[in-house]
Amino acid sequence: MNFADQAEERVRHLQARGLIRQLRDLEFYDACHAVDEKGQRLFVACSNDYLGLRFHGDVISAARDVLERAGIGAGGSRLVTGSNSICSAFEREIADFKGSEAALLFSSGYMANVGLLSMIAKEGDLILSDEKNHASIIDGCRLSQGKTLVYPHRDVKYVENSLRTKRVAGANCFIVTDGVFSMDGTVAPLPELLALAEKFDTQLIIDDAHGLEVLGAHGRGSLEHFGMSMGPRIISVGTCSKALGSLGGFVCGPETLVSLLRSRCHQVLCSTMLPPSVVAAARKSLDLLRKSPARVQKIRHLSAMAMDIFQKNSIQIAGDAGAIFPILVGDEMRAISLARELYAQGIYLSEIRYPSVSMGGARLRMTICASYNEEEFMGVITKISKAPIENR
Repeated sequence: MNFADQAEERVRHLQARGLIRQLRDLEFYDACHAVDEKGQRLFVACSNDYLGLRFHGDVISAARDVLERAGIGAGGSRLVTGSNSICSAFEREIADFKGSEAALLFSSGYMANVGLLSMIAKEGDLILSDEKNHASIIDGCRLSQGKTLVYPHRDVKYVENSLRTKRVAGANCFIVTDGVFSMDGTVAPLPELLALAEKFDTQLIIDDAHGLEVLGAHGRGSLEHFGMSMGPRIISVGTCSKALGSLGGFVCGPETLVSLLRSRCHQVLCSTMLPPSVVAAARKSLDLLRKSPARVQKIRHLSAMAMDIFQKNSIQIAGDAGAIFPILVGDEMRAISLARELYAQGIYLSEIRYPSVSMGGARLRMTICASYNEEEFMGVITKISKAPIENR
């Protein structure tokens, strides 16, 4: 059987299990409303644009001004033609916001994780990775020279036992975890993990893609959520493509780490840098949030409202903090059917299936956006609550 026939067979197999994917073209006209390819108007309840800043006038103006001055692209990697004052300023500002010594920009959050993990662990080192970590962490671990041990979700005891028994003498060890887990909305037990990192002379790596500008009194992320701050044992990875409404990723940590990444990381050396206009947009979003955390507070308000309605209707929500509301369904085909029913009512709520989650763990993944109109959002939540979700 040739590859074309094999591919066709694999597609049929995916279709039979409800796992084939189709793209849907959406034309957004603000942060939470769009029109599909057939002209249907939709309330989009599953975007990662948590703060609605990609449509903010000041953010768009900042990008436009730099676009007209600096052109479309960067013209090369950061070490060739891609470095400029805008990128350097943003790195200083995001490092200051996170409370770290330095920061380094990447073309995406995905590349930040892959680049960091693939370079930082050498042969003989041990990486302890939560089983529900993002795919970018999984890929980064696979590309590293270290040994990766996947531990049960948020299982601190398992991590401690592994540090006692699995670590090779003289080798480095890294505990890597999402701050907020993207498909579950759960938060990592960072105080306990940091205590283990200190006890066993280990580094703690936190991917805070879904915590930045969502958790913490000032939106600084999952560390601030626990009243913690950056320190010499912590490396933080983040993204500009979610709450900051732009594109790109970054690593925050000690100056020596950033210098090493800048000099040796393939994802920096061999990848064209982000366009200056894109970085300018992320920089303006960060500036807006530093001046006023009102949008972060709005997310908390809407989240509390949504949780109250779901609980009153006995709908099981997997998450426990932040802006992610996974509505557990279970069966893959049932999740597809529910998403279609809501879509017909003008609510776009994406169904999440294997391999994004385990087989039989399908769900509808709702997210909160600070740009939601409260009255309209209440109506959307009410419709979702009345859907025949069989997890009550």
